[in-house]
Amino acid sequence: TSTPFIFVADRLFGVWGRWAGIVATIMASLSAFSVTLGASSRVLFALGRDRHFPASFARLHPTFNTPHVALLICAGLVVLLSGLGVVRFLASVSSFGYLIAIGVVNYSVIALHRRMPNLRRPFRVALYPLTPILGIIACWFFIPTLETRSLLLGAGLTAAGVVLYLFQPANRDELRGIPELLRRWIVRIRAHWRPHMRVLIIGGGTQGSNIADRLLKRDEFRMVFRSSEYQITFIEEDAARSEELGRRFNVPVLHGDGTKPEILEQADLGNLDVAIAATHHDDRNTIIALQAKRLGVPRVIAVAREADHVALLEQSGVVCISAPFATAAMVENHLDRPGVADLVQLEGGVASLLDVAVPEGGVVVGKRIEAIDIPEECVVAAVIRDGEFVVPRGYTEIRGRDHVVFVGPPSAVQDAHELFSSDSRSA
Repeated sequence: TSTPFIFVADRLFGVWGRWAGIVATIMASLSAFSVTLGASSRVLFALGRDRHFPASFARLHPTFNTPHVALLICAGLVVLLSGLGVVRFLASVSSFGYLIAIGVVNYSVIALHRRMPNLRRPFRVALYPLTPILGIIACWFFIPTLETRSLLLGAGLTAAGVVLYLFQPANRDELRGIPELLRRWIVRIRAHWRPHMRVLIIGGGTQGSNIADRLLKRDEFRMVFRSSEYQITFIEEDAARSEELGRRFNVPVLHGDGTKPEILEQADLGNLDVAIAATHHDDRNTIIALQAKRLGVPRVIAVAREADHVALLEQSGVVCISAPFATAAMVENHLDRPGVADLVQLEGGVASLLDVAVPEGGVVVGKRIEAIDIPEECVVAAVIRDGEFVVPRGYTEIRGRDHVVFVGPPSAVQDAHELFSSDSRSA
């Protein structure tokens, strides 16, 4: 009856308010106890289901389909510990567990979104991923403010849980993947320091949308090889398609005719790095590309297939893409890896096939393949020399202007690219 809530109720409403406050407090406590007991039993049930604890913990009641064994164990522990008379201390320890657990729950939101991005989610997390990140910080910020003995007991219980977890061989196998996980995080962190490239795509049809899709993807394959982070703006003449592009990509969309200089100028050309003319008409793409060049855009790319248009554009310093079924991939390669002859993504990014041109003064020139420190996971698949295929052997000597084809995981192929494209003259 000494809680602030009951004290205020007593002062405001007298004896009836005090008793109403007491009843409300008891009901709230019982409700919290019920929720806590249910949550704890579900954790114990999951540990038994996943074989971290005995499988009997995961038994379900035949009638009510509830984890009755886990519920009984948790309720028994509550009764036992309550009888010891250390309720205040146990409350502090439970606060430690709650803060740790709720922080982990917030992290699981991020993990599940990354692992199953296409899962149907009736409930949307507002301001994702900022909300769960703030949740983690808010929970774990208060842990050091708990009693010292609570921290020690909580840390001890956590250590015991880690030992039980590692007791399972399957869990120990999962730990072997930690170095690879750390490497992926390092790749993602490094990506935030890449320069931003401002890209204007004129034409939001199939070709323009496919180009934007590839440039905005952030899988591991692109995290490793990408040289810039892209900020995209569209110009689209069709009003309905403009609305669709804005919803789909969440980027600025200018509604207008991209062949007109006044529309192009609205895209802030002075701060633009590259313009891509990607409509379905060669003549329109030619006009757009030449206008962009005239207005001072540093790099201009145009989709064009007719020989007359290609010749005119290339004479004007415009890069032409003329492969109808690989337009988006070729644009991405040109922007991300201008010094690499070709890069192919295999099986959704599990492996990459890369063609590297060896410079005349390359650090590997004159060396046998077996003497070069090539990443273990990377395989030299071919050597193209003077237009002829050379089967790579350990004793094959690398020469200047060779094209060396590598196959392997993206990170290993990237290391091989850096090694074989390095020029000793610039070292």
